[in-house]
Amino acid sequence: MKLTARLLIFNILLVVFPIGAVLFLGIYEKQLLDTQERAMVQQGRILASALEGKHLANEAKMVLERLGARNDSRLRIVDADGRLLADSATTGKGGTEPISQELAAPEEGDETGAAVKYPELSVIYQIGAFPARVVRRTLGFLRPPQDSREEAEYYIGRQILDGPEIKAALSGRYGAATRISEGQVSVTLYSAIPIRRENHIAGAVLVSRSTFAILSDLYRLRLSIMVIFLFSVATAVILSLFLARSVTVPVGQLQKQAESFLDEQGKLQENFKPLEGKDEIAGLSRALFTLSSRLRERTHHLEDFMADLVHEMKNPVAGILSAAELASQSISPENKQFLDVIDSSARRIQHLLDDLRELISIDVRLDKGQQEPVDIDGLLKAFAETYRYRGEQVTVEYAAPLNQPVYVQADPNRLSQAITNLTDNAVSFSPPGGRVTLRLSAEHERLAITVSDEGPGIPENASEKIFFRWYTDRPIEEEANYTGLGLAIVQGIATGYGGKVYAQNAPEGGAVFTLEFPRKLI
Repeated sequence: MKLTARLLIFNILLVVFPIGAVLFLGIYEKQLLDTQERAMVQQGRILASALEGKHLANEAKMVLERLGARNDSRLRIVDADGRLLADSATTGKGGTEPISQELAAPEEGDETGAAVKYPELSVIYQIGAFPARVVRRTLGFLRPPQDSREEAEYYIGRQILDGPEIKAALSGRYGAATRISEGQVSVTLYSAIPIRRENHIAGAVLVSRSTFAILSDLYRLRLSIMVIFLFSVATAVILSLFLARSVTVPVGQLQKQAESFLDEQGKLQENFKPLEGKDEIAGLSRALFTLSSRLRERTHHLEDFMADLVHEMKNPVAGILSAAELASQSISPENKQFLDVIDSSARRIQHLLDDLRELISIDVRLDKGQQEPVDIDGLLKAFAETYRYRGEQVTVEYAAPLNQPVYVQADPNRLSQAITNLTDNAVSFSPPGGRVTLRLSAEHERLAITVSDEGPGIPENASEKIFFRWYTDRPIEEEANYTGLGLAIVQGIATGYGGKVYAQNAPEGGAVFTLEFPRKLI
């Protein structure tokens, strides 16, 4: 996961957790409902106390008329048979119990009629409530079945109130019921308190009130929180993107700089530039720039040192060869064999120094050498012809020429050196009378040169080792004539031009070396 996504998720979670807890928290709603029920019970008890010992048929309407609109609950008084004697919705124009989604008091006798815009219709609220709905629906599958509740319109149009809460109150106990409003927007709470007269129950006070007002306030509160939440999320996104840009852009630039520190051939480049600024990333880029500069200087120093060392060693070797040649003219035949050993060893050292110098300077020559489109088909034809005139005991042939130009962008001398080293290696392993075959295959973007011989093949697990410096797998009597650097030079030239070289054994015997290069289309 990228740094931008991490910062964005982290900042959004910081906003989601506290606000999500508020949106899902139902403790506050439960406390409000408990408070409402206690207030309803208190109102019912006060009214029941006021009517205690009085004649209900005469006093009920008078008490409710005196209360007027000072109560916020709907009050109804019934006699011992459950017959409705007085109703604050019609007598005292008092409290109502709004149950509709858009009307505050739809029950008969209600004259409020004020339209209420329900907050749940807000798009913002629907967005915020979606997670809660998903959770509730999911948890609903885990809950046991519940008894269906009666609707809040249970008593509409009735003169005999026979609900369970009324029956409980008429039997001398406290009665309570909860009924769902139309459309399940809210619920209506019912509390019934008995009215005593002397030693018997004369009637009951029914107090009812809808929870719509509480739910509306809670919904508005949640809507306000959701607006704050969306604003906070937008702010978190903007700040995250700004912070991520201030971090990821310099890091991305630093990554590109680090990737360009080495070219495809693994050579150090000089295009690393430190970033500007005073932050930690800029400091890191300056440290990497210093490191790369020192490493480049150290590498150049080692290359120069090795080149100077090889050059200085060639002079004594040349002196040894000259002295051995002069001494051979005046020495006795008995001692001439010792001079031959000196001459052979000196020439081997000279050959080794030549290959070592070539290997050390190959990168410099590839960079500074003249590159041009080289026709490989024509080059292989010339190679085969050259070996034919050398009179080797091994035949070198170019099989199945393409007879059309196939180009590689390279220095002709370096390319010829790579093919020569592969061919000489194949000839050295081939038996007298054997055959070394050169082949060329070309595709749209790549071409491959193969050099196959009829020798003993490549030892097991040595197909990569043979390209290591100083590695050789020849008989002891032949090791003096070879340095073990020829194939390493081929690999350096191949990688220097964006190609590669690899070896494998042929099914019919012998080794097959493949040299691949990017094709130059003209």
